[in-house]
Amino acid sequence: MAATYSKIITIRIPRLNLVSTLHRSLDAISDYLFSVLDSLKAFRRRVASSQRTQFKNPLPSGNKIKKVLPLTILVIAVSLTVVSLGRAFLKSNKSQSSITRVSIAGAKATNQLNREFTFPLEDSKGNTFTTMKFTLETAELRDEIIVDGKRAIAIEGRTFLILTFKITSDFNKALEINTKNYFRLTKNGQEADLLAADIHNDPVVVQPTSTKYTRIGWPINDTDATLVLLVGDIEGEKTKVELNLE
Repeated sequence: MAATYSKIITIRIPRLNLVSTLHRSLDAISDYLFSVLDSLKAFRRRVASSQRTQFKNPLPSGNKIKKVLPLTILVIAVSLTVVSLGRAFLKSNKSQSSITRVSIAGAKATNQLNREFTFPLEDSKGNTFTTMKFTLETAELRDEIIVDGKRAIAIEGRTFLILTFKITSDFNKALEINTKNYFRLTKNGQEADLLAADIHNDPVVVQPTSTKYTRIGWPINDTDATLVLLVGDIEGEKTKVELNLE
């Protein structure tokens, strides 16, 4: 996840229903061929009637029509099938390659944090087997965010406090981290009310010896002030980080 969330690119690939397209094409071809057959039959009747009234020995036009009719029908059917399927393929291919850009409003206020914290990870016996580093980058106030690929808009009088950070691991195996356990928020000087993040991507998977970008967030009131972030292990000591959002 990138450290900024002002724009997110989503590739949408619609389902290709070739069966439905083929049915529609065959229906169109069938209707057209029936109309052609009706026209040929009518033409044949007119020719036969004209021959009977104008000539004693009718010309073999009727036999020629019988010979030409199957070939004409085959050519028409093949042509219409190729055209219909070709158009369907081009339309589906164009839809698959389309890219939709989803934009959201920029941050109303930003606080550059640039703070680093290191936390030990313990096994079931309480032994530390590795450490991980949290690097806090920014805290932002936003009226619009992306949640599960969809735009979320704060209701009137409310806003989103979004904290972006990265996790660095030197461990040789993948780690699953519940990031919300390392952050609590207090507001309006009410230090007894420790607010857990409602917006998160937990569990965040950090691949071996790699860095992972992520975020957490809280919905708060527009009037909330004195925002303080408490950073630390859920059962350990916490470090206060005052958020000056302007």
